[in-house]
Amino acid sequence: MTVVILIGSAVIVATMAVASGSFEMANRGLRRLEALFERRAWRGTSFAVLIAAVLWIQLVLSISIWSWALLYRYLGLFTDIEPALYFAIVSFTTVGYGDLVLDPEWRLLAGMTATNGLLIFGLFTAFLVDVVKVLRAS
Repeated sequence: MTVVILIGSAVIVATMAVASGSFEMANRGLRRLEALFERRAWRGTSFAVLIAAVLWIQLVLSISIWSWALLYRYLGLFTDIEPALYFAIVSFTTVGYGDLVLDPEWRLLAGMTATNGLLIFGLFTAFLVDVVKVLRAS
């Protein structure tokens, strides 16, 4: 059980580091955009900015989900990448259908995947609120 917790914690720390770093990069871009809006130097649409933010978030979410799927595959919990990816998506989004389950000695990883998803979705919800705030102020 300790090994499972250590492995899961390592993936959570790694994916949160990637998410936090990308959040910081996107936040810097958002601040530049905010300055352009204040000077009226940018004539782009709010829709384009929102789509760019959503695509950025989707990229980071995909990296996180693939990290879990590759871990499941590496540990031999799934023989193919498709079920590993499916399980990672279902767990990460906390849907948890239950049609695929991990072996009892590894099932804590499913909960850790869900916890990771909750943390990252929370981070990017805050980011989207910032994006909308900047767009509404322009």
